[in-house]
Amino acid sequence: MKIWSSFIFSIVFMINSSAQNTIIIGTYTNSEKCNSGGIHIFDFDENTYEHQLKFQTQEIINPSFVSLSPDKKFLFSVNENGEKSTITSFSVDETKGTLTKIDERKTQGEDPCFLISDEDNVIVANYSGGSINVFKRLADGKLSEVFQNIEFEGVGVNPKRQEKSHIHQVQFSPDHQFLLATDLGLDKVYVFKYHPNEEKVLDKIGEFDAKKGSGPRHLTFNKSGNLIYLVHELSGDLSVLSFDAGKIDLIQEETLLSRKVKFKFRVADIHLTDNEEFAYVTNRDDADDITTFKILKDGKVEKIQQIKTTGRNPRNFAISPNNKLVLIANQDTNRINIFARDLKTGMLTPTKKSIPVCSPVNVVFYEKGK
Repeated sequence: MKIWSSFIFSIVFMINSSAQNTIIIGTYTNSEKCNSGGIHIFDFDENTYEHQLKFQTQEIINPSFVSLSPDKKFLFSVNENGEKSTITSFSVDETKGTLTKIDERKTQGEDPCFLISDEDNVIVANYSGGSINVFKRLADGKLSEVFQNIEFEGVGVNPKRQEKSHIHQVQFSPDHQFLLATDLGLDKVYVFKYHPNEEKVLDKIGEFDAKKGSGPRHLTFNKSGNLIYLVHELSGDLSVLSFDAGKIDLIQEETLLSRKVKFKFRVADIHLTDNEEFAYVTNRDDADDITTFKILKDGKVEKIQQIKTTGRNPRNFAISPNNKLVLIANQDTNRINIFARDLKTGMLTPTKKSIPVCSPVNVVFYEKGK
């Protein structure tokens, strides 16, 4: 009997321990309603939704987007601050759940809003600057000055939002051979060949023209790299695109909105589930919702659910490692709202549980020991 009890205890312990995770949250520090310190690190239990603040940076300006290095030894953040914008590198102490600042470098372009990293480079999208910066990443996590700067010029059809180029995201292809960049201002997706250790790290080989006035914002690849799912901030559309050796073609365009919509909206973020059966998209302003799309066998999408995020201004979000939760950063209500996810249907249900954080923008899960 004691042996059986010990066995049951071990199973319960394994289940409970596997639910323990760490989440890293990037924020805006210029809120007039609350005080953020920058980057927050929480212990988080995926089963109970319990959370505990483990660490918080101080005097890090507007780290609205963060990126873990592939080996998870380092964290990189943007610092949106107009002409004084920078990016910062930190070392990660997995045991303590803390960050130590290593380096900070000025961007050649204002208001960086997205960055990615690998073993060789940190690549940054500068929204107001309309540019892409490449920084060399050293083995100790320090950064070079800007190694390559690529600027874009032109105007779009929307005079309020497309008065110039606005690079909103950079993203590697799954095979790491290409880098794509979205230009919200000029309605384009640029394609670069990626040469991580050459003098010209990014070599532009093509571009995709999105619908005029659509404002391409965020994209994600499927795992095989032959499909791209792209959301447009200004038109409220989700585009399914094919990708073949750097060439992009439109397969499908689906709206998040009613065709007769008259309210304000700004589409924000998109992620696919691990099994690539569902996609989720957040939308802000009067919408303040998240839409669930079922991904069909041919890669096209079908809208199956649209619900409120129970908070204002939903920005980036993350799907939990156990795939049972979606955590949404609601910037204007200072909460990370937690939604339960049905693994079979993909449907989301509000748990009425949340994590209080001042002006959250970006949510990243850090799985210890992986």
